[in-house]
Amino acid sequence: MENTSGQGKKAIVPAEIDGWNWGAFLLNWIWGIGNNTFIALLMFVPFVNFIMPFVLGVKGSAWAWQNKEWESIEHFKAVQKKWAYWTAIVYLFFIAAFVGLFFIIMSSMKDSDAFKLAESQFESSRQASEIIGKPFSIGLPSGNIETSEPSGKATISFGVEGSKGKGTVYFDAVKELGQWKINSLVLEEESTGKRIDIDPHATTSAPVEGAVAVTPALAEKTATSVEVEKVVITTSEANVGAAKAKAGVRKPTGDVNEFWGNFTWDDLSADEKKLWAVLGWNGRIWGSESESPASEETSWAKLSEAERAALTSLGYDKKSWNKE
Repeated sequence: MENTSGQGKKAIVPAEIDGWNWGAFLLNWIWGIGNNTFIALLMFVPFVNFIMPFVLGVKGSAWAWQNKEWESIEHFKAVQKKWAYWTAIVYLFFIAAFVGLFFIIMSSMKDSDAFKLAESQFESSRQASEIIGKPFSIGLPSGNIETSEPSGKATISFGVEGSKGKGTVYFDAVKELGQWKINSLVLEEESTGKRIDIDPHATTSAPVEGAVAVTPALAEKTATSVEVEKVVITTSEANVGAAKAKAGVRKPTGDVNEFWGNFTWDDLSADEKKLWAVLGWNGRIWGSESESPASEETSWAKLSEAERAALTSLGYDKKSWNKE
């Protein structure tokens, strides 16, 4: 067959190339410039650009044959195959970049102080434990965080699944004077759609074997530095002079690291959990030998203002923290 390519409308389009063109469909105007098919620039016309990719997919090969000279049918096929190949690479690259950016944003949000505080308060809530069950896993968050030191706001949701069920947690928080504060924390049960306001101060408490209840008079003598509603002292805690408190922040005695190391996460008061949450701790990784937050490997000078304030409240200073 005579090669009539490049002769415009007079060119006879070979039946073997007159088919769907993926390069024209997916790269449209870019493909059009490379193949002298400038009608593809209609992609920039509003409304027309909705149907133009499909028109180019159907008619692209014929137009490219008519508008540009080709050495042969085989040459035309080889070039169009390269267009399809590079089109696939470009699209895969953008998809991978989008997915990567998505996970970077989600990971950054999950590492934020606002999320860590909400996660800690949810994990320490008796209501959450009764509804979702323990242990439970937390999914990737979605939402928005805006910060402009020393203030900010966050509106975030994340999935949660436990031994009793699953649901979605919604919370909003504000940052004032460098400190995050949860305004509302809501759990929506997946099975019923019911929403429950989570009270972060309604923490779980379980009886401790061998525990001795202490009267108010004795509590006043043994825990004068702590504001205590109810005190329970176990044998192991008595050895280090520590008391289990529902609220307040205890003042460490002796080595500050050894003092806090003697407690489990459930032993901590709600206020102490809030402070440790600022540093990235939660009930899942507290006491873990294989996992710890980034703050553990960060020197005092490189900690954020909020992290240093939390450590100061927990009894640390620059010397004792860098000693870790």
